[in-house]
Amino acid sequence: MSIVTDLDQDWATWHAARERDLDTDYGWLSIVAFDWLPAAPTVLHGLPGKWEADEERAYVTAAGELTLGGEPVYGTVSASVPEAGSLSWLLYGDRLAELVLRGGRYAVRQRDPRATTRREFSGVPAYPLDDEWVVKAYYTPYVKPEQVEVSTARDDLRQHVTAVGTVHVALGGAAYELVATAAGGGRLNLSFHDKTNGEETAPWRTVTTGVVGRDGSVAIDFNRTVNLPFAFTAYGTCPAPVAGNRLGLPVTAGEKKVR
Repeated sequence: MSIVTDLDQDWATWHAARERDLDTDYGWLSIVAFDWLPAAPTVLHGLPGKWEADEERAYVTAAGELTLGGEPVYGTVSASVPEAGSLSWLLYGDRLAELVLRGGRYAVRQRDPRATTRREFSGVPAYPLDDEWVVKAYYTPYVKPEQVEVSTARDDLRQHVTAVGTVHVALGGAAYELVATAAGGGRLNLSFHDKTNGEETAPWRTVTTGVVGRDGSVAIDFNRTVNLPFAFTAYGTCPAPVAGNRLGLPVTAGEKKVR
């Protein structure tokens, strides 16, 4: 008879919630298109209307096919979002036109509840749970947050992430220093490369730490390492890890590549 530990149960509950979040009508599995908006009116495949953007706002001109807040759009409407932000802007039937701003450029990302990626989703494979991958680390905050430019899942986009400090962790007999971003609630996000990338896992993954202690100590459960959206869709804009966030061993924990 197998014994289910608290670690097993907590992970199973977390993993089930993670898969449910992915498989919502407008979750990451629903993305079917990504288009940069040009300065001159243009047609986007899959959506009616004429679309354009300047440095400040995005615009669309339609003749009633699109809806905004449940009302048909006649004429031109506009919207803006902050850098790295998004807006669930307009609907075409139940297809969502989501406005995003990435690297100072506006784009429209389309989300369709009937996307093939969602219909064919059968869960996220993961490595067997292993308590050896629950480790203690130490956090050193920066005097003030720093903007760091990184590459992204798109060849035509670079972005800035806000680094808040470094996390010092020992793995496999080696010491590593990983640049962290804030996750809210006193937690940190660590985006990293490791030796499993490519064959077994996505090109990079991320893990959210526990709450940082007063002494700077912080728990990292690599069993909860997750794929970023670009692992599920060809239209992700996910920022890559900061240069140097590379672990020199295979992290055989957390989510695997989605086949």
